[in-house]
Amino acid sequence: MTSTDLVSAAASTEDHWPWWPPSPVGPPLLLTVVPNSGPTSGGNLVQLTGVNLRNVISVTFGGVPAAIVSQNGNDTVVVVAPSHAAGSVQVLVITVSGTSNSQPYTYIAPPPPTATSITPAFGPTTGGTVFVINGTNLNTVTSVTFANVPATIVAVNPAGTQLVGITPPGAAGTAAVVVTGPGGAVTVPGGFTYFVAPPPPVATTITPNTGTAAGGTPFTITGTNLGGVLGVLFNGVPATSVAATATTVTGVTPPGVVGPATVTLVTATGTTTVPGGYTYT
Repeated sequence: MTSTDLVSAAASTEDHWPWWPPSPVGPPLLLTVVPNSGPTSGGNLVQLTGVNLRNVISVTFGGVPAAIVSQNGNDTVVVVAPSHAAGSVQVLVITVSGTSNSQPYTYIAPPPPTATSITPAFGPTTGGTVFVINGTNLNTVTSVTFANVPATIVAVNPAGTQLVGITPPGAAGTAAVVVTGPGGAVTVPGGFTYFVAPPPPVATTITPNTGTAAGGTPFTITGTNLGGVLGVLFNGVPATSVAATATTVTGVTPPGVVGPATVTLVTATGTTTVPGGYTYT
């Protein structure tokens, strides 16, 4: 190198003084995890702070990847905690420069549900009965079974004290009702009793089929399977002195409005209409 070259190099160095080669970024150092606990279902935001938390590739909770929401400079990362079984796990941050040290995070299981009663406590083997279970922490429930057969969960009130569902089909007899959530399982006291529903009533005639609008007219309805009839309605108004046998239902008409009236037989499993109805005069 000539003296001219040396002078030029020195001048170039002075123009950029001071000058050092860029320092490589060190491995990430994880200092805090806030909050350091959360539900087993995950979904909560967690802020990680430390050193060299840039160019983050992934964050794991007990080996399960978390969704990264944001990275703020060199020292903060915000993630969504993934779901995990209850217990303590280690949080790691992986960047292009390496893997951080670990910090603990504790997954907390929700409290177990409790169940005190089910209403009604009986229904037909065909299923389809709407029921209400009373208890606590029912808003954590993931399944309700009747003799190990899943029921349909319709709704749970915000306080978690009432769960509404629909029974599945079942065998005649008492079925164990089990309510299960992430915090555990509980059996409803008394269970649920399935019964074989009687055949539906079939009405053929009502005699007489006319009477005064003041009511008070004795009537007889004939048909089959009438023994389960609990009441008779005339345009929705209940008749009095109703008595049922397998083939007849007797009673006294209630007051009504002049004109035709729909006559309905009411049973524990539903209703049926008497053909032809009744006419108030």
